[in-house]
Amino acid sequence: MGERRNRVRLCRLGGVVAALFLVLLSMPAAAEAPYPPGISAATIRTATLGAATVAAGGAHSCAVTSLGDLYCWGDDSSGQLGDGREPHGFGTPVRALRGAVQVDAGKAHTCAIDLRGAASCWGDDSAGQLGDGAETDQDSPVKVTGLSGRTLVEITTGARHSCAIDDEGAAWCWGDGSRGQLGAPGVRGSKTPVRVSTGSGMSDPVVDISAGRDATCATTAGGTAFCWGSDAYEQLGTAGHGDRDEPMAVAADGPMRGKIREVGVGGMQACAIDADGLAFCWGTHALGSGTVKPKVEPVAVGVTGTLSTITAGGEHTCGLDGRGQAFCWGEGAGGASRRAVPVGVRTASALRDLDAGDEHSCAFDTRGVVVCWGAGADGQLGTGSTSAAAVPVEVKGLPRPPAAPEGVQVRALDGGLRVFWRPPADMGSGEFLYFWATTADYGSTCTLAVATADGCELVDLENGRQYDVAVVVRTRDGITVSDLVTAAPAAVAPLPSDTPEPRRMAVSVLPGAGGGLPVTGLSPIALTAIGTLLLGGGLAALLVRKR
Repeated sequence: MGERRNRVRLCRLGGVVAALFLVLLSMPAAAEAPYPPGISAATIRTATLGAATVAAGGAHSCAVTSLGDLYCWGDDSSGQLGDGREPHGFGTPVRALRGAVQVDAGKAHTCAIDLRGAASCWGDDSAGQLGDGAETDQDSPVKVTGLSGRTLVEITTGARHSCAIDDEGAAWCWGDGSRGQLGAPGVRGSKTPVRVSTGSGMSDPVVDISAGRDATCATTAGGTAFCWGSDAYEQLGTAGHGDRDEPMAVAADGPMRGKIREVGVGGMQACAIDADGLAFCWGTHALGSGTVKPKVEPVAVGVTGTLSTITAGGEHTCGLDGRGQAFCWGEGAGGASRRAVPVGVRTASALRDLDAGDEHSCAFDTRGVVVCWGAGADGQLGTGSTSAAAVPVEVKGLPRPPAAPEGVQVRALDGGLRVFWRPPADMGSGEFLYFWATTADYGSTCTLAVATADGCELVDLENGRQYDVAVVVRTRDGITVSDLVTAAPAAVAPLPSDTPEPRRMAVSVLPGAGGGLPVTGLSPIALTAIGTLLLGGGLAALLVRKR
């Protein structure tokens, strides 16, 4: 829920990342790039910046697809699905927003950030948690006001409050502040964002933030976690100092001191991951340490190995390791009864994003499939049923992107590069449109509208110069980019006898398909380098995960 959270985050590399991304989008190459027909810098700017993201809330769930379309499903009693008054089937995903980068789901409201760094919220507004200056429920997205000139890089939602980080590392919160969860001394509620106080020691830029039921925690660039709000369950980690209306450092001595990089807040617990991937929790329930007793200071989670991300729900917590294996603990962890230590979640494929809600969890797997498990009475599992699920079940009705081109190789030519790839066996849920091979500087591209195409030549390049090359596959339901391959043109000998010649295919004139150019399926190594590739193309900020 906003009681969480991991999130595929833009803020993972801090304000520098956001600033870089904005510079890239403004460069002339972005507007002048030879995009395939039907795609332009303008349409690409509305696309998501990175891998798709998922969110689990009180009794609803949401996901951002590889094309930047945001879908929600489940409970819509306060308009939290965001599709207005459109009729829709029970538990069926509906589109709430286009051009989304990140989403988070609270108890009965939802917030998202678009590519321009602006925030929108919808659903329950009983405490002003939508941030539009009113206290009126909204069944379609409304802009968060009061942050003009600010570029947001992360957003998080709690029960009745919301928070965000801007590209300068400042934290903002709005909505219910009755327990101090806004982090602004003396402010018990605000219908528009207020700056979180830095007067109690949180002076370094904030790089991660998580809103729980009625508490909030953040991590700074200095590796310190701060929490504020309700301490009813010792979830502030401040050794029993009680509720706080301004940030206070978590009592993190020992191996995690100065090394915290991610934090997640739940209903009665908070957790963190340090720079080494070690996980710690504090509060009551779902601590993963083997004990059910409350802990006022962080205790190590009993998971084998390390975690790359962590997310805290109502009374359960989940983490994801570097192999894409999920672990959960607490109430109903992994679809089971209460577990004091982490248990593995059984999935058909490795996971790449994960979120814990109030009584359910959802994840994106590496195929672009969204799965959910846990309580399902309000349709939050996306199966069209009210049944709970003890193991992950696939959400029905969501568009699925193609797999990435496989085996991409580049051979040097005199004044060019010959690119080879294997077409993906899985084209996702949409009709195939084209392959697009390109250099990072747009010096040469080729577009092939045949699904069996396995190679082409990039011409008019400079001998001896290193070029980064990627192959894009686009369908009507998604877009995926291969890992980068680097090579330099040169006069070379003929290909070895065991190397197949690529099919000679002309560049195709494609019908305007619209859509953007977000990315799924990239390896972490390629994330930074691909920011150079396709500057204006939504790939510019594949800086989403701090691993």
